[in-house]
Amino acid sequence: MQERVPAPLAPEAIVELQDEAGVLARWFCTPERLDELAAGWLRGEGRAATSAEVGPIDVDPAARIVRLRAPTVDPRRAPGPPPAGPPRAPGSLAALLATPDTLRGLYQAMFDRGALRERSGGVHTGALVESGEVSIVREDVSRHCVLDKLIGRRLLDDRDLDETAVLLSGRISGALAAKGARAGVAVMATMSIPTTLAAEIAARAGMTLIGRARAAEPHLYPPGS
Repeated sequence: MQERVPAPLAPEAIVELQDEAGVLARWFCTPERLDELAAGWLRGEGRAATSAEVGPIDVDPAARIVRLRAPTVDPRRAPGPPPAGPPRAPGSLAALLATPDTLRGLYQAMFDRGALRERSGGVHTGALVESGEVSIVREDVSRHCVLDKLIGRRLLDDRDLDETAVLLSGRISGALAAKGARAGVAVMATMSIPTTLAAEIAARAGMTLIGRARAAEPHLYPPGS
């Protein structure tokens, strides 16, 4: 009798973010790149704006614990509302990303670099697009954590996101739009669609949204629309 090959599973674990006072957050996530996850979560929640404010991050992969050693701001402060501001994306960037062939090519480049998606499936994928090219790809079972990891990488590199587009495989909810707005993302695109709340937050923040990004006619939601 032929031995049955186990079906692949998407990697998921419970990970805690801690400071001196105890647990700050608990994620159901893919347990990799946890320093990026912590930094991006703090940025997207409006609790830290720079790597210096986040301070050193210790990761215990065996215990699935991430610790903030010496943040220079209070990581427990309540996040403020998503910011309001003028349009962040130059018209040329929005026009480039609204071109169907260009968008499909960028998404294909993103998925081509999705090693976890290739091995197991069942994960969300996201990417940063800079100067018309996919620069960073991240994967996670949680679409929120995908965005946190992308934001966190840029925060740890002390680079902003005002000339950057984010590609996401999953729906853009109000919570994801709020993270992007707080982090200064210029454009967010999804293969799915944004929610009504996401569109409101993005319009107020000056962020461009793109829905149905791999379709023949993507949906463009520029600020003020």
